[in-house]
Amino acid sequence: MKLRTALAFAAGYVLGARAGRDRYEQIRRAYRRATSNEHVRKVIDQSKDAVDSGTAQVRGAVADQLLNASDAIRERVGGNGHPG
Repeated sequence: MKLRTALAFAAGYVLGARAGRDRYEQIRRAYRRATSNEHVRKVIDQSKDAVDSGTAQVRGAVADQLLNASDAIRERVGGNGHPG
């Protein structure tokens, strides 16, 4: 009985691994086909540019807020590190 269970498990594993590999290859081929399409490449590049631009804007806004916060803290402690 144990041998039969082990063989069933092994067969299931092999068949599942094969099916998984086949599906992986299918997805990989679809990805390559899609990314080789000029229109898709253009959309990907535009998306990257939009993300980069948005990231730069957020970075600038965060830097401004940090500067304002540090100025407010300096004013509150009197500029010398001690509460005013």
